Amino acid sequence: MPEAAQAHDSAAKGSESSAGRRAFWRGQTGARVASLLCLAAAVVLEYFLVNLPIAQEVGGQFHPAIAKAGLQAVAFQKPEVDDSGNFAFEYSPSTEADPVTVDAYFDNAQLSPETLQAFHSLQVAAPSSAAGIIYATSAVKNGACATKFEVKPVSPPASVRFSQTEGESLAGFRNLGISILGSDAEVTLTSAGAMQNLLSPCKVELSIGDWKQTTGGFFPIKIRVPAGANFRFRWQHLKEATNTWDNKSAALPLLQFGSGGDEFSAGAVQIGSLKSESSKPAALEAIADRKTALTIDSFAIDKDNLAITASGTGRVLKNGTVITKTDVLQVLNKNPLLSALFGAGNVALLGWVGRSWFPSRKKKKK
Repeated sequence: MPEAAQAHDSAAKGSESSAGRRAFWRGQTGARVASLLCLAAAVVLEYFLVNLPIAQEVGGQFHPAIAKAGLQAVAFQKPEVDDSGNFAFEYSPSTEADPVTVDAYFDNAQLSPETLQAFHSLQVAAPSSAAGIIYATSAVKNGACATKFEVKPVSPPASVRFSQTEGESLAGFRNLGISILGSDAEVTLTSAGAMQNLLSPCKVELSIGDWKQTTGGFFPIKIRVPAGANFRFRWQHLKEATNTWDNKSAALPLLQFGSGGDEFSAGAVQIGSLKSESSKPAALEAIADRKTALTIDSFAIDKDNLAITASGTGRVLKNGTVITKTDVLQVLNKNPLLSALFGAGNVALLGWVGRSWFPSRKKKKK
């Protein structure tokens, strides 16, 4: 029976090979290799325990965080003002007598059907196609023209990006650039003031491409902005000698979010380069924990920067590196029992490695 003999020889060789492997791991060489592997695993584990990135309070890095004009922009991912996912913001002057003019500039937008109908009722044929739009206000004679605006995305946006242009760091000026991703937006501008001799104190110059029209600001102008298009607001206080708008003033909370509130929530906040560089990480970024959202406590506009205060649980990154890390070993050392167990485990592991590589003379003789 040659086949049976071959099978018997093969089984014998397999058992001898298996026995050889067991002998290797039971022997001195196997013990040395096993001890080194365990020691390396322990070192890697302790390294990660010391540098474990976990969710923490982000407010320490946003107290406030600054986005510099002409260099940086701040983006809010999945912003919301209530649980329904809605997001909107507005500006309202303190009084109609406050001498602050507001101008708006749109790179690419068009008038809404309601505004086109309002012009049509005045026998004015306004263009309905998309183009660059300028809404510039001024006050006639000694009157004051107050302008308010509302920005409302048509659907919950993916992100909203704010920035500033350079060159307007003089007293009495503020500016803010806006880009909304993931949704079109409706911008409504309304200028009004105390009537003088039955005449409006406002002068609104509306330009759409080459078309121009001057109105007294007695009806709202609603503009539709496509997703991703840029538009900008510019404030000017006509009296430079003011306590809130002068060169030494702090950033102004000009915008209100939602129904007159100063706060809103976001899944993440990013302050990065004004130029869109997808390969370059943000200079400062906060990412909310999965179960919660970050709270934007304040959004203020200064002459040459934007100041953002945020709070909530999440991770903070600087230039792509996580800086919110927790030393778990330090936490363990604060508990006497856990510290003793962890220390005993390290001592036992080091003892095993020592015995494997440097056995005693008595053991060698045996």
